[in-house]
Amino acid sequence: MKKRLLHLQLLPLMSGVQRFSLHLLEGLPENEYEIFVAGKAGGEFVAAVKERGWQFIPIYTFRHAISPLDLLSFIEIYWLLKRHKIDIIHTNSSKPGLLGRLAARLARVPLILFTSHGTAFQPHQKQIVQKFYEQMERLGHWAGDYAVFVNNSDRIKSLKLGLLPREKAFTIYNAQKELRLSPTAKKDEESFVIGSTIRFSTQKNVINLITGICKACRLCPTLKFIILGDGEHYALCKSIVESYRLSERILLPGWDSEVSPWLAVFDAFILYSRWEAMPFSIIEAMQAALPVIGSDIPSIRELVDSEVGWILPLDDERAFIQGLTGIASDKEIARQKGQKALKKVKELCDYGRMVDGYRALYEGETPS
Repeated sequence: MKKRLLHLQLLPLMSGVQRFSLHLLEGLPENEYEIFVAGKAGGEFVAAVKERGWQFIPIYTFRHAISPLDLLSFIEIYWLLKRHKIDIIHTNSSKPGLLGRLAARLARVPLILFTSHGTAFQPHQKQIVQKFYEQMERLGHWAGDYAVFVNNSDRIKSLKLGLLPREKAFTIYNAQKELRLSPTAKKDEESFVIGSTIRFSTQKNVINLITGICKACRLCPTLKFIILGDGEHYALCKSIVESYRLSERILLPGWDSEVSPWLAVFDAFILYSRWEAMPFSIIEAMQAALPVIGSDIPSIRELVDSEVGWILPLDDERAFIQGLTGIASDKEIARQKGQKALKKVKELCDYGRMVDGYRALYEGETPS
C-alpha cells in the first residue's frame, strides 16, 4: 500500500522553497507514495503541482505574516491531515513548519518532517524578535520527528542554541536534475555579462545591488548586467537604473520561468543577498558552468569559494564596485572558475543523494 505523503507549503509562488518540493517529489517512486501538496490557493506553484498529477489541497486562511487567522490555518491543517489519513507530513519554512508540526502531533501523524529553508531569526532583527522566533523554532522541533537543514551553517547554529537535539538534525543539500542549456545561445564577446535570477526583495539586497552595479558600469564600459525577476522593489530598482541612464546596459526583463536560455549568455552569476539557505539560483548557475559572485554570508560560502567564484563583502560599496570591475577584466579566469563550479556542484548538490536522503527519513531511517 502506498504511503500518503503531504508536502505543506505556504505561498503559491515559484520560489526556491516551492521548487524544492517539486524537485524532490519528482524523484520519488510512484509506486511507493501517494502525493498531496497543501498551501495557499492560486499561483504558478499550484498549477505545477496539478500538472504533475498530484492532489493540491488549498488552505484558504494561510497568510505570510503572523495573523489571528493562523489559528484557523492550524485547524484547517489538522482536519486535512485527519480527513486524508496522512502517513507522512513534510513541512517547509517557518510558519508552515510550526503550524504543520503542531497540528500533525495533535492528529497523531506517524512521521513528521521539517525542512528549514533558512531560519526565521536573523541578525538584522531586534533581540526580542530573534528570541521569539527562536522559541517558536524550538517548539516546532519538539513537535517534529526530524529536521533537515539545507546547509550546515543553519544546522550548527540551531544546535548551538539548543533548539533541537542532535539526533533530530540532518543536513541534506538542495539539488535538482541536470540543467540543459540552449545550444544556440551566443555570448556577447564585446561585453562581460553578469546575470542573476532573484526576487526584488529586502532579503536579496536589491537596492544596494542595483546601485552598486550602476556605479560599476560607469567605471567599466565592458560591464553589462541582466537581472531577472520581480517583486516589491522592482519599480524602484528600474527607476534607479533609468536615473543613471543605463537601461541599455542593465536589463531588468522581469520574471521568466525559463532560466536556462538566459544562463547561456551570462559570463558570471551574482547573488548579493543578506541571508539565504541553499539557493537554487546558484545551483543552476554552477550547473551552467558559471562562476558565482556571492555575498559574504555563511550559506553562500558553503557553495562559493575562490576556486569557483568570488565572495564580496556586504555593506562595503567601494569593495563591491572594485570587485565587479576586477572580475570583468578577465573572461578566461571567469571561464576557468566556471568549469570548477560545474565540478563542485555535481559533487556537493547531487540529485540522487538528495532524494535518497529524504526517502531514508520517510522510512524512519538515518540518511547515509
